[in-house]
Amino acid sequence: MFWIYAILLIILALLIILPPLFKKIALETDARRSQNIQIAKEQLAELETAFSNKEMQQDEYLARRDELEQSLYSDVATAEATTTEYAKPSLISTVFIALMIPAIAFPLYAKYGNSDAADPSKAKIARNIPKKANGEPDIDAMVSGLRAKLEANPDNAEGWYMLGRSYMALNRYSDASYAYEQLLKLEPKSAKYMLFLADAVAMKNKGDVSGRPAELIEKALELEPNNVTGLWLGGMSLSQQGQDAKAIARWNLLIPLLEQQPEQIAEVRRLIAESKKKLSPDEIANLPTTPVAQTTPAIANDIAQKDTHKTTDSTQDAIAPKTIIVTISLSDALKNQTKATDSVFIYAKAMAGPPMPLAAKRIQVKDLPITITLDDSMAMMPAMKLSAFPQVKIGARISKSGNAIGVNGDLYTEKKAVKLGTKQDLVIDSVLKK
Repeated sequence: MFWIYAILLIILALLIILPPLFKKIALETDARRSQNIQIAKEQLAELETAFSNKEMQQDEYLARRDELEQSLYSDVATAEATTTEYAKPSLISTVFIALMIPAIAFPLYAKYGNSDAADPSKAKIARNIPKKANGEPDIDAMVSGLRAKLEANPDNAEGWYMLGRSYMALNRYSDASYAYEQLLKLEPKSAKYMLFLADAVAMKNKGDVSGRPAELIEKALELEPNNVTGLWLGGMSLSQQGQDAKAIARWNLLIPLLEQQPEQIAEVRRLIAESKKKLSPDEIANLPTTPVAQTTPAIANDIAQKDTHKTTDSTQDAIAPKTIIVTISLSDALKNQTKATDSVFIYAKAMAGPPMPLAAKRIQVKDLPITITLDDSMAMMPAMKLSAFPQVKIGARISKSGNAIGVNGDLYTEKKAVKLGTKQDLVIDSVLKK
């Protein structure tokens, strides 16, 4: 349909451009009038020259000039016959223009145009991004709009996945659970989506993996026995149920899968050590041997040495939870830009990798200055804890809107390469500009 319209428009353009090229151009000339005027100019010039050279008296000059003017007036006033000449149209130019317009227009539009724009069923509608009063994007409104679209079109699996991730980033775990429930309905055999839902429900329940999350984790492991996230969460689920021996066995299966991630291995070892504290000497003695043959030699040797320790040496296995003590204050220069009820987000993040905080706490400006301890109890995801990373970046951000995602105009500070087990001072003294 588009090309039909295009052809019709090309024809219309040619009908406007070509007809004038076929018309004769009339060139009217008055031969005698032009000739008389030219002669009169020459005679007047001669008269002026003679008078200047004093070849005649003034009276004679004036009389002859008047006579010349009267003669010229008489000739011009008389009706003269005119001749008309016509310029012939150029057939070659006309044909050239008629051919070149479509020859140039169609290839150019085919390369740079958008033929689907003429089809309402294919036209792309520009997204109206909701904004706040200060002009910043309204994240909450955008997420609500996405949810409304998905409610109207519930078969969009990718959309539910994006919505669930967005809710998790906003710490809205109940809404994230709902989104992942819808996603799992569309992909009921997906171990990945089962674990997403299990994680969201556990976060909604303050980290409790028992109940529905535990059921989903076990189903996911039946589908993918070596799923890293499944083994990690599965071990935590068993530990919370008091089945620490089984939890340790599951985490031992996880270690060979993490050989390229020493920080994560350190966290698994800590979990194993914590669970060993809850077992009797007989239960520890009956624990299955760690599958060290599947790990790298260095890691295997270290694991083997640690597994030889019994209850009497359990204090050597246990690694105290690593923490960072942070004192946060607000720069005097920025105090007049805040309100007492503005939200303050304090966080620790991995130096590289997912943006999800390893530990986070939310307070208000009126609570500043404050000293807090960042530790594993503040983890937002069970599999991402502060103690698993030797160095992190810490920061504090004041959000007037209360959004967990930073926007232009927020006040903040951040420090990188911070070692665990240290005390740090943070002064909020900068304005966020993305």
